[in-house]
Amino acid sequence: MARKIDGERRVGESPCPSWLIQSSGAPASVTTAGSLGINGAGRVRPAAGIGMAVDACRCCPIRQGGVCGDLPDPDITLMPAPVQVIATGHDLFSQGEPCRHVFMILEGWVCLYELLEDGRRQILHFALPGDMVGFRPDSRTLPFGAQALNQVRLCAIPRLRLIEAARTNPDLAFRIVGMLYDDGAEAYERLTSIGRKTALERVATLLLELFFRLRRRIPLAHGETVQIPLTQTHIADAVGLTAVHVNRMLGLLRQKGIIDYGNGVFRILAPARLLQIAGADAQGMAGQADQPVKRNLQFSAPCSQVEQLRH
Repeated sequence: MARKIDGERRVGESPCPSWLIQSSGAPASVTTAGSLGINGAGRVRPAAGIGMAVDACRCCPIRQGGVCGDLPDPDITLMPAPVQVIATGHDLFSQGEPCRHVFMILEGWVCLYELLEDGRRQILHFALPGDMVGFRPDSRTLPFGAQALNQVRLCAIPRLRLIEAARTNPDLAFRIVGMLYDDGAEAYERLTSIGRKTALERVATLLLELFFRLRRRIPLAHGETVQIPLTQTHIADAVGLTAVHVNRMLGLLRQKGIIDYGNGVFRILAPARLLQIAGADAQGMAGQADQPVKRNLQFSAPCSQVEQLRH
């Protein structure tokens, strides 16, 4: 159940059934729990369109890097998931809902968030293409929600079908474990950043992390640009600051000629200085970029290295 606060769905209001839209040129999107292959008791029943799902999986843009990996077609048929499109600002699932589906992000950005009783929000993670969202091995409720930050294309795999496939395919099971480990490691890094870093370091760390995850490498040249569909409020909710404070930190980074950020475009003007402020281990990050599965960033530089950039 969700309500809207400042234009976003929040806990407490009935969900709108129009949040699922049919994807152009893709298998038909689902609009109800029943059409997702879940009956009232949460049990999986056969889904239609298996051949279409397999065809879509063969040309999936994130197949090799996603949870499906090198699964053969017979295993793909165990968990057919037609492509869906989620409208900007709507939830994939709300905080406190049971885990019935696992979502694989094909395009777009999703934020995982937790709401306090008074409506304050903490963004826990930004899920990007190739990421898996909403998995847990049992059907208990999820302690967080997931919201589309822009238009998102995804496939919703019934949880029981994914578990069934993992039981017969050790490679799939290891991929799931590896992706869950990476998410946990990133959460530990974020916790360390929020708990111990200054406001400037937190903002720089988040921006650098997002660049690294999008490009799979550290920034190397002046003027490198990525599209980041985040408002200052999103950044604030992710790093534990107010939007006003984030605005000041972005202004300081701009003033010093380190970044330019606006209208969803993030441009790095001084890569070495951004790495220094974030306290990033550039050599370690370069090594992580060669890994087939994303790895958490290692930030280890002492605060003394960024003193000159603060003043």
